Amino acid sequence: MTSDPRDNERTDYDARFAAIIAQFDDDPLDSSALDERPSGADDDAGAGATPAPLQPEDPQPAPPVDPIAELPAQWRMPSREESAALLEDDGTYEPPPPQPLPAGDLHFWAILAGLVGGPLWLLYLFLLDRMAKPMWWVLACATTAAGVVLLILRQPHSREDQDDHDDGAVL
Repeated sequence: MTSDPRDNERTDYDARFAAIIAQFDDDPLDSSALDERPSGADDDAGAGATPAPLQPEDPQPAPPVDPIAELPAQWRMPSREESAALLEDDGTYEPPPPQPLPAGDLHFWAILAGLVGGPLWLLYLFLLDRMAKPMWWVLACATTAAGVVLLILRQPHSREDQDDHDDGAVL
């Protein structure tokens, strides 16, 4: 009968796992659990040397601290004054009303028809009418492509530094 050397490792792992599960419901802030560590939990070779139990450094509980103040200073973190302002909500912000759609701008409506209608037409052909004549497929693709081309043509002609008021393509 041969013995497998991995059986001892499995037993050690099982004992360590059982010790972890036994402490699962314990209070993580309870310092008395530090003294009750299983023997050999920190041993690399399993020589059986028991480390000295850890003692808490400060028996006095720390006073509650602002969680934002404990975070390290980073470029994304607000300062203490800004964090207080962020936590206050006065509820007075109202977004501006949306601008109405341009009624007489045919270029806008052609872009909208091409970019919305073309893919919807292709989706209809693909899902409901796969045996349609090739002409309908070409027209649906051409409608989508025309919407993209019109959108590109809508962009400004120059992109110099003096055009600070430029917002790019305006629909």
